[in-house]
Amino acid sequence: MGSQKNVFELAAANVQPLDDPHEKKRQEEQTLFIKRLPKAALASILSSWLYFGYSFKCLLDAQAGGLSGTPLTIAWLSFAMQLGHALPVGTPHLLALSAMGKAKQQPLLRLLGDVCPSVDVFITYCGEELAVLMDTVRATAAIDYPADRFRIVVLDDSVSTEVETEIGKLRSKYKNIYYTTRGSKPKTHTKAGNLNHGLKHVSALPGGAFDLVAVLDVDMIPSPHWLRALVPHILVDPKIAMASPPQRQYNIPDGDPLGQTMDVLFDVMEPSKNATNSAWCCGTGFVVRRKALDGIGGVPEESISEDIMTSFYLTTAGWKIVYVHEDVQWGLVPATITAHLKQHKRLCAGIISTARAVRSPRLHNMTPEEKYGALFPPFAYSTSIFFNMVILLLMPILIWTGAPLVAYATQSQLQTLSLLFLVKFFAVLSYDFLATRAANYHLNLLGISMAWVIPYLFATLVRFALSILTGGGVPLFTPSGLVDIRASKSLGSRIKAALWNDGFIIHVAVIASLVAAVSVSATAASQAANGSDLWRQLFIRAGWPPIFLMWSTNLTDSLTPLSYTLSPPAALDHEALMVRDPNSHLAYPSEQAKDQVRVRPSQASALAKIAYCTSVCVMFILQRRTSQY
Repeated sequence: MGSQKNVFELAAANVQPLDDPHEKKRQEEQTLFIKRLPKAALASILSSWLYFGYSFKCLLDAQAGGLSGTPLTIAWLSFAMQLGHALPVGTPHLLALSAMGKAKQQPLLRLLGDVCPSVDVFITYCGEELAVLMDTVRATAAIDYPADRFRIVVLDDSVSTEVETEIGKLRSKYKNIYYTTRGSKPKTHTKAGNLNHGLKHVSALPGGAFDLVAVLDVDMIPSPHWLRALVPHILVDPKIAMASPPQRQYNIPDGDPLGQTMDVLFDVMEPSKNATNSAWCCGTGFVVRRKALDGIGGVPEESISEDIMTSFYLTTAGWKIVYVHEDVQWGLVPATITAHLKQHKRLCAGIISTARAVRSPRLHNMTPEEKYGALFPPFAYSTSIFFNMVILLLMPILIWTGAPLVAYATQSQLQTLSLLFLVKFFAVLSYDFLATRAANYHLNLLGISMAWVIPYLFATLVRFALSILTGGGVPLFTPSGLVDIRASKSLGSRIKAALWNDGFIIHVAVIASLVAAVSVSATAASQAANGSDLWRQLFIRAGWPPIFLMWSTNLTDSLTPLSYTLSPPAALDHEALMVRDPNSHLAYPSEQAKDQVRVRPSQASALAKIAYCTSVCVMFILQRRTSQY
């Protein structure tokens, strides 16, 4: 222990701030947006309260004025649906609000010199493409860190003799590379168990366990300065157990048609959480003290979200986690829509399973605040899935009735409701704009909308609930799939597989039901109209702004998987995305592949956003014109 303390103290003396004007400017801009987000979030929350409060009053006034029966029931259901939609949308606003007045980012640091803590680098493997693994291993072996101060251990849960052979060949050049496996196709504890096996394995190696542990997913290629960027944060504060960086991907198709970037998490939510000292482990690329891991009994195995659970255990034990907002690793997103769905479902099961795992005896001493922090994300996530699924099912039925979807006693109330909605809408829009700007314009201006994924996540939620009721175990991890096979399938094969194997027939049903329901609503408005009253009748039915935004978003989102199936984006050849040294075979993602402008949402998405905003404003103007009738 004394030797480790001496190394840490000597290394800490060589920690310097990063002298990079470009990174400094980027961080200053990022801090500015994070500072503004809480104010926009507050405006969004207050305007939402005003709108829903006044909507509730209008419902009561309309009921007192004689509204009853089916129209009253439809109006109340419409109100409940709007409220159910707003609650999960407001979750990131609450997170941003908690960072009010606390806008700060972890400073960017560098560890200089050759006096460095020792690091065991684990690369987890579970049957992914061998070439992807070897690129990660080579890049890790070539990082800028004293070779005698770090070891690379490939943790093979596929028990592949081919992998063992290739690692053996590479070991002839890099003596600090090791291979290990848990044995014959282990079926328990997934990635957490694999990492715990690695902890035991390195303890038996010459020199024993090293000072720090770093973890890389199989596809995550570290930058040469990876460890020199993260280790300093642990050196400068003895209470910091872990430094965790964002995940970046280099194979996202142009325009990101499936919304595969995770920039809202890594550029908006994690910086806000770091500002409130509640940062989490981001799953890969992180560095953690071995002492801290041993102190919590290793990597928690109660959930497939071992990263989140590790965060809970460390903070409960009194340790701090910091989020280092610097791009030091680049990986791959699933190359097919099927693999993309599989990843979403696995993440869903992992997040929800953390709520169950909080009951672990190892977390019995969590404070109420810590329990809230542990339970709120899975609660908010699961309720968001539930409400969005209800909306997906209920929306066509409500519109199909042809009844007005907003209740009011006077024309003045209808005008005020429309005005309050516009205030709420533009308040939310201002928050989403700041979030979009903070995420380098990688988000839709009207926020994140993945309505087409909801049915699959809801099914995962139901299966998990049934698993709990029947005493089922922890779900197993399987690779999401990194190899693009789109080119090998004909159009007919893709359509058949998508409709039946992937269940995209659901989206055809959603589109058909919404189109039919809106047509019925328009017909009902025409029949109820009295001369020039037609616009008002349309306005209070399917054209009511909050309802219009929900059903039009569900409609366009349901088109996403269908259009992707009919015309998938051009396949990105993995090798073409890399810059490879022909002699050493060392490869890094090209600057073009990492280009952040390339993956911004397409022009079609921008036009859709403009159409939504314009439609709401036009409907408000039309209502004012018809308010005299």
